[in-house]
Amino acid sequence: MQIKRLSPAGCEELYHTALPRDFPAAECKPFAEIRRLLEAGVYEPLLLTDDAGARLAYAWQVVLPGQRTALLDYFAVRCDLRGSGVGTAALQLIRDYYALRVQDLLLECEHPAEAPDPAVARRRIGFYLRAGARATALESRVFGTRYAVLALPCGGTVPDAALCKELRTLYKVMVPHPYYRGQVIFYGS
Repeated sequence: MQIKRLSPAGCEELYHTALPRDFPAAECKPFAEIRRLLEAGVYEPLLLTDDAGARLAYAWQVVLPGQRTALLDYFAVRCDLRGSGVGTAALQLIRDYYALRVQDLLLECEHPAEAPDPAVARRRIGFYLRAGARATALESRVFGTRYAVLALPCGGTVPDAALCKELRTLYKVMVPHPYYRGQVIFYGS
């Protein structure tokens, strides 16, 4: 498996073709916001491929200079490959890719208590935990959706209180003012 950084055009194509299949509409931010983050140099859309260049998975992160954490904004494995071990291998490759730059990769998963399909939310959290992530004491509520926050150690471990502070900083870059206030809420530390 190989990692390739997507160009803005490649990111936009995948946004229109794969994201609507892989994520609920409520979780798909407008591409204009992704473009804004790409232009600011803080958004890293990665494509994971086989040796022939076929897409296996994708992972899009928000990475700020000087932060000990990054946020895994979108991660999806091609539908026909789910349950085959590709997702776990992809996360390991992503972890290695970021190991020299961040200590933790933050993951937000819909909280099972409020998810439209609690069983799917529990499976998703279980997948990340089996792949090496750890549960944190943090939760977020972003534009009305409740998330459990997990951390995938890359080059160390950041305590939950510091994770919360870094997650706030990431979101202040991701969600422009005045939308941040009242629409992005953190609990737990």
